[in-house]
Order: sequence, then C-alpha cells, then structure tokens
Amino acid sequence: MHKLNHVRVRVLPHHVFWAEMLLSLFFSVIVFLPSVDAADVSRLRLRSLFMYNPNPGVVTDYKVSFTYSTTTTVGSVDMLFCTSPIPDDPCYVPVGLDLSNVSMGVQTGETGYDVQVKSPNHIVLSRATPAVVDAVASSYTLHNVKNPTDDVRPFSIRLSTHSDSAANNPVIDLGSVVGGLNNGIFIETQVPPTLMFCLGQEVSVDCSDVDGVNYHDMGNLAADTTLTAQSQMSVGTNATSGFAITVNGTSMKAGNNVIDAVAAIPTTSITGKNQFGINLVKNTQPEVGGDPDGDDSVAAAAANYDQPNRYFFRDGDVVASSPHVSLLKRFTVSYIVNTDPNLRAGVYSTTITYICSGRF
Repeated sequence: MHKLNHVRVRVLPHHVFWAEMLLSLFFSVIVFLPSVDAADVSRLRLRSLFMYNPNPGVVTDYKVSFTYSTTTTVGSVDMLFCTSPIPDDPCYVPVGLDLSNVSMGVQTGETGYDVQVKSPNHIVLSRATPAVVDAVASSYTLHNVKNPTDDVRPFSIRLSTHSDSAANNPVIDLGSVVGGLNNGIFIETQVPPTLMFCLGQEVSVDCSDVDGVNYHDMGNLAADTTLTAQSQMSVGTNATSGFAITVNGTSMKAGNNVIDAVAAIPTTSITGKNQFGINLVKNTQPEVGGDPDGDDSVAAAAANYDQPNRYFFRDGDVVASSPHVSLLKRFTVSYIVNTDPNLRAGVYSTTITYICSGRF
C-alpha cells in the first residue's frame, strides 16, 4: 500500500499536467485558426462608389468601380447593400433604400452584364456566358437607385465575384465600398427680367445719352413742300420672346381739320396731297431718317415701316420687334407731312407715343 500510494502521488500530477497542456493547445487552435474564407479569397482592389445625387431618399444613379484581382472565369458580381461593410456581420437593410427598379447603365472594363434584382437591397450583375477576367479596372453604372433616407449613418455595398451567372458558386474576390448621404448645399441665382428702352430726338445705342426735347416744330405747311422730322429710340431685352414696339396716336389735326394718314398701303411722299406717315429706315425722297443700327441682328422694323421712301401710319401698329432675346438696337423714325392747297389754316399737331413691351 505504501508503494502504491507513492506511485499515485508521483503519477497524478503528470496526468493533470498533460490534461492542462491538451486543454491549452485546444483553446490555442480555436483562437488562432484563421477563417477559411479570409485565407482563400482575394480582395477586389481600387474600390469606389460615386453617387450622382447624395441627397437622402432621391432616385439617382450609382457608379460602382473596382479592379478584379484574380484572373479566372467570372459570371456574376454580387452586390448586397447593408449598413455594415463586414461580410460576416448581419446585413441590416439601410432605411429607405430600394433597388427594385434598378437597371444597368454604362459598363467599362469587364462588360456584358445585366442586372438581376434579388430583393430591395440585393442585386446581381450577371452575364449569360461567364468569361475569364484580367486584373482590369471596371465600372458599372446603376440607374434608378433610391437612396436611403438616413443621412446620419453610412451604408455599404458588399461586393463579391462568382464563376457562375447566378452568384451561387463560392466567392472568388470580395470587397466593400461605403457611401454616405447628405442634404447638399442648395445654391440658386437668377437673371432678372430686363427691358431697356429709351426715346428722344437723338439717343445713343446703349441709352447712355439721350438728347433733345420731345417736341419738334416742323415749320409752315405749304402745298409744294414736304415737312420732315425724325426721332430715335433704342431697345434691348433678355425676354425669351423678344420685344415689340407699338406706335400710338393720331394724324396731325387742327380742331376738326385733319391731315389724312397714309393707312392703306406704304406710299411715296406726294406734295400737294394731304399725307402723314412714318417709317424706320433711311430715305432719299425726301432725305430724312436712318437705317437701324446696333449689335442685334434679328430686331427689325415691321413690314409696313421698313421700305425706303415709302411711308405709313396706323394707330396701334407694331413698328419694330424681335422674336427672342435682343441686344440693343437703335431705330430712327422719319416723319413726313404733305398738304393740299385747300387745307384750312391752323396749327396742326399730334402726339405720338411709342410703347415697348418685353415678351417674357
């Protein structure tokens, strides 16, 4: 019995020691054994995500870019949208995200993919015929992605490539990209509507100088003489449909006596006949007026008022206009008065008003 007890005392500590050693080694294996996926799978390189509109909740386009790492046959690229980029973490769907209407846009590098929507946060880029990829930079634009609505927490896209078209085979390369949302800085400006119009006996094209009073004494009427006068006006506008200038007033009269206006068709100046008319061009019979000038090439005198040596007048007529935005243009208005010998004596006068309207 003494010898047996001695043996037990000497042997038992060794049994305990080896048990502890085996236990220690067992735990060491558990703690330090690397993940099979991490050891066997390569990482997609140069990964990036570009959101065309980063505002929460809007529908926009995404451009996902990366470089394939492994030269092998690839038939699909899996894209899983989660709050965390780590593959082993649970995938929580970013609030508000919706991929239900996603379609494929421009592809570069490795191409030939179509989009298969698996769920509101999961799509697969699939090509019917898998092909060998090179280590080439590639990008894929996705249309109609509805952004998450949470602008506080970022979200991620977990990427993985697979040899088959349905992303069922084991992973070849993997990686993640992370994006964030924000309410962008809104900058707004405007071009105010502008209409520049000046009128006088003489005006500069840019309206910086206006000379003369709005009164002209044409002299004494005589049957063998044509009385003349002229005024100028300049106009420009940024109105989309340009401008129109109307002439408003009556022919010259003294009480109930009226000098008839040329109102049927544009007519030449005829002495000895009652006539009142205007035009907006240079004339030689008589010598009066000037052609329109200025920077604008489309603003022009109206049809009845753009014929040299022919005059016309009708209350309310458009005498000049432009069909769209117009730089400054100057018009010179010529006035003629003729009388027959039997016109009653008196002071004949009229007031002519020009109204310029922008067509905004």
